[in-house]
Amino acid sequence: MPDSHTLKHNLRYALITAVLNTSIAFILSASVYRGEPVTIQLICSNLIGFSIFACMRSSDFLYVRKKIGNPVIVKGIALSLGIIIGSLSSWIYLSATKNMTLGFFLKNVLLNFAVFGILFGLPIVYYFSSQRELIASRQQVQDEKIRRLTIEKEAAMTSLRLLQAQIEPHFLFNTLSTVLSLFETDVEKAKMMLLDLNIFLRGCLDSTRKRMITLEKELEITAHYMNIFKIRMGARLTYSIQNQTGLTDLPFPPLIIQPLVENSIKYGLEPKPEGGTIYISCRYMSSTLEIIIEDTGLGLENDVVKPGIGLDNVSRRLESIYGDNVGLFIEPVEPVGTRVTIRIKQ
Repeated sequence: MPDSHTLKHNLRYALITAVLNTSIAFILSASVYRGEPVTIQLICSNLIGFSIFACMRSSDFLYVRKKIGNPVIVKGIALSLGIIIGSLSSWIYLSATKNMTLGFFLKNVLLNFAVFGILFGLPIVYYFSSQRELIASRQQVQDEKIRRLTIEKEAAMTSLRLLQAQIEPHFLFNTLSTVLSLFETDVEKAKMMLLDLNIFLRGCLDSTRKRMITLEKELEITAHYMNIFKIRMGARLTYSIQNQTGLTDLPFPPLIIQPLVENSIKYGLEPKPEGGTIYISCRYMSSTLEIIIEDTGLGLENDVVKPGIGLDNVSRRLESIYGDNVGLFIEPVEPVGTRVTIRIKQ
């Protein structure tokens, strides 16, 4: 069964063929068969025209679908066959209505219809062929876009998994070592740390299977991550998370904020004897999502923001998802610290 797209094009081509057939009929009636009823020209013209149309569409099926024959030869045979079938149909009609003999038809009628059929048939052939090539070209472009987007999506997911593979080992080993130590000194803290670790790893695992989660879920995963470091660093680490968007289901890619927080802890707060604070704030205004990750660490002058795994991966992933609608900005904070701002136009 033909699909709706093919049926739509066939109806369109049939309408164009009918218009051309009518034009040929009126031209013949005005120039060659003056005084003859125009209905005869209309019927004969449409019999030949639609025979050509049917043969041309059949040739498309043979060449495009079945890949049979050379396109030029197939089209030439289809045009000739259409003229022959249409002419014989016209003679049968004229024989039944006008008692026209085959000899008279071949000598006085067929040549005129054949000439006009070729003159009008060639443009039809060209039009149908160019339309088919145009449609095929558009489909090819569409398929290429889908293929490119699929590759980009797979690349982004691969980068996410690579990021996870490179971040988790040292983080996991250090955390488990801390838990083992805490079981000897503070069992309650050890249990809290294991609980946060379990929730964090479960959230990370679920996120790697999805292209988008929600901003609220991303902040929840990040909070559990910082809870683990808070136990490890004690009073040297404090944090604040404020989601002022007012939206609980705002789509957001997974593991974007957490690597930036890790960057702040690793390069800004851990090397600083007194530690510091991380502030995360999110707001949504004028169709723009703004996320700020700010710390009171060592600051830019101490080369705390390095083009390493976290920052580089986050930047590339955001660009692959949002294109030109995203911006990532890094700036110093007075008197000391670093601020990373993400702006996404929805």
